[in-house]
Amino acid sequence: MARKMANGKENDEQRVLRPKVKKGDEVLVIAGKDRGRRGKVMDVDAKAGKVSVERINEFKKHQKPTTMNNINRTPRAGGIITVTMPIHISNVMVIDRSTNKPTRIGRKTVGEKNLRYGKKSGQLVDAG
Repeated sequence: MARKMANGKENDEQRVLRPKVKKGDEVLVIAGKDRGRRGKVMDVDAKAGKVSVERINEFKKHQKPTTMNNINRTPRAGGIITVTMPIHISNVMVIDRSTNKPTRIGRKTVGEKNLRYGKKSGQLVDAG
């Protein structure tokens, strides 16, 4: 049984915030073994607070070959494959396209849209 907080919500409920990083953004890794490297965001998991970045945080996986004895399975060759693992969203910074430097991201309302902008340059990160 979860305890209720002062605002009436359950303690085990956590609000999922809208991430400031989107798929397709170029980011700079600011912490971890790949610190200082840049890459393109392939996937964002807002609930877990993780992002997958191209050629960042890669690991070797030993994959067993599969056969075609199950109808839904496609045969897969065995061997050692490279897998990109997600990293925490706080360990990356978005690269501002106008200055080509990392920046923090804010939100401003333009018309009826809530768009992202770079805090250093003030330029919009989202294209139109």
